[in-house]
Amino acid sequence: MYNVVVTINNTHWPAYRKSRGTLVDLRLFDPTDRSSKPRLVFRSDALHELGIPEKLVEAAAESDPQGFILFEDLPDQTFQVEGCTNQLTSEQSTK
Repeated sequence: MYNVVVTINNTHWPAYRKSRGTLVDLRLFDPTDRSSKPRLVFRSDALHELGIPEKLVEAAAESDPQGFILFEDLPDQTFQVEGCTNQLTSEQSTK
């Protein structure tokens, strides 16, 4: 499902890059799930501890399902955003 990694405050998150935007998954492994395939859950407290900005945590909390944020590309600003990615966030291909 994921084809890029997005960096937010020196932490790496799986994401899916589409032609119109990037869907970022801010879910974490459930610390109480000891199975061989632990489930992913949204944990705002852990995101705060990792230094994820409050606005992003709030947006992820309000999404359905919780933990996903869609960053839509702006057609007239795509080139500018790509030029600034090293300052705010960066994407690395996982292919």
